[in-house]
Amino acid sequence: MGHIVNWPCGWIVKDMRLPDYEATRLLSPNEGRENVIEIDFKKGDGLIPVIIQDASTNEVLMLGYMNRMAWKRTLETGRASFWSRSRKKIWVKGETSGHFQKIKEIYLDCDGDTLLLKVDQIGGAACHTGFRSCFHRRFKKGKWKISGERIFDPKEVYGK
Repeated sequence: MGHIVNWPCGWIVKDMRLPDYEATRLLSPNEGRENVIEIDFKKGDGLIPVIIQDASTNEVLMLGYMNRMAWKRTLETGRASFWSRSRKKIWVKGETSGHFQKIKEIYLDCDGDTLLLKVDQIGGAACHTGFRSCFHRRFKKGKWKISGERIFDPKEVYGK
């Protein structure tokens, strides 16, 4: 049997018998143990999309991907962690820039294969290009235009 952890977003049941927290389950504080919801990591070859939204403004900040280990690290630290598809490793948002995402709420979609994280965006910018949101390009009248302002210079933060 797993053990139950009281987390700010609800109760988390972890079945320690399975590798990589395969049977991580979410229970809301109002639900009984019979109402178990499981994240389906199998549909996307072990990855699920994760939408990041500002908890105060509801602005969509970014989209990332998690595997079971990134999910585990997110739960353990209370900060958003992701699987980098290009670098093939787990990374914590803000580990280089200092622009961490503190988790406030977690939602799972109806199919069980996409997460929505509501966060406090520490440092003001979620995008590695220096903008508050990764969705800072808007298509209008047949052209792409920048919407929003750059909060930091990526060359100064990342040295690239």
